[in-house]
Amino acid sequence: MGCRERPRGALNIPGYRPAGIYSAGTAQRLVNMEGYMPGKKVVILGSGDIGLIMARRMTFEGADVQVVAEVMPYSGGLKRNIVQCLDDYDIPLKLSHTVIDIEGKDRLTGVTIAEVGPDRKPIPGTEEHYDCDTLLLSVGLIPENELSKQAHVELSPITSGPIVDESFETNIEGIFACGNVLHVHDLVDYVSEEAGNAGANAAKYVKERYGKDIAKSEEIIKITATDGARYTVPSSIDLAKMDDKLTIRFRVGAVYKDSYISVYFNDERIMHRKKQVMAPGEMEQVILQKKKLEAFDGLKTITVKIEAE
Repeated sequence: MGCRERPRGALNIPGYRPAGIYSAGTAQRLVNMEGYMPGKKVVILGSGDIGLIMARRMTFEGADVQVVAEVMPYSGGLKRNIVQCLDDYDIPLKLSHTVIDIEGKDRLTGVTIAEVGPDRKPIPGTEEHYDCDTLLLSVGLIPENELSKQAHVELSPITSGPIVDESFETNIEGIFACGNVLHVHDLVDYVSEEAGNAGANAAKYVKERYGKDIAKSEEIIKITATDGARYTVPSSIDLAKMDDKLTIRFRVGAVYKDSYISVYFNDERIMHRKKQVMAPGEMEQVILQKKKLEAFDGLKTITVKIEAE
């Protein structure tokens, strides 16, 4: 089911609703597939990967991309996209900035951006005006989980996707989830890897469990994200079903430099890996081995956290 772009209506931007305001994905389709140019003077709100890529794409097509504004103090996209799509073309990225006014009635004629404080509210006196005919919105993706809700699948309040175990199975037996409907990915390689694992587990379920009254395992280990780690996928492990290795993926909630990814079994730290930079735009991961989990006596919880030392 994938994910959808967050629309303008979710942003509460004041001003009229003129032509010339597009989501970055819509603009990408217009340029790449339909052969239309959305506009010539462009401002981009949000530094998600699609927005960054479209800054370069619009430049290739002859548009003047004036600025990329990001309300957060860090970019939401991959570092390589910032370098290859913005820096290489001298397109400025203004962090902690957002659009506070849209001008134009029939067609967009300009926008005003301003710096925001820690509360994400505009700071008076920091306003900057840009004449433009196009505003691209790259303000996040939301998993498309309407069918999941109808099936009573339990959803995470953080990812807006299903809560799954090590087999990518949801709380509803026989329903598996993977890809961007589970949580929004930065690399398609991870989507493909998850899809392969979820498909194999779904096939295994059909062959071995469908129609059988099999008791739930009592060896369920809960996985918790805390202290900088926002969530984990999966969020629980059934040791009886776990493969020899399991990859746990997560995102951090801020930019961390020279910090450590730590994993605790119950209250004992068993993994402590230093990373120079961690940012919300790039997923992190840890790999657990089944034999180590089985060897740890009384294992009930696994905690993933970010530590300074």
